[in-house]
Amino acid sequence: MSSTTTYMEEKEIVIVGGGICGLATALALHKKGMSSIVLERAETVRTAGAAIAIFTNGWHALVQLGLATQLRDKAIPIKAYALQSPC
Repeated sequence: MSSTTTYMEEKEIVIVGGGICGLATALALHKKGMSSIVLERAETVRTAGAAIAIFTNGWHALVQLGLATQLRDKAIPIKAYALQSPC
């Protein structure tokens, strides 16, 4: 039997999903002085995933969020890649 907690809180901006996009959106809104709430169904933070590929526009977004410098220090540039069809 699962228990649920119900509460009411009024927010103008509700972000569904606490993944990288949801958290980046919340951070960008916060930097603009706007409050939001992030809803995530997972009970804990997960450390899953092998890599995140960030292309040029993604780096532009990270610059705007103030995160690019920290991430560039940890990034490993990809020199080449190949796309393969599963068939």
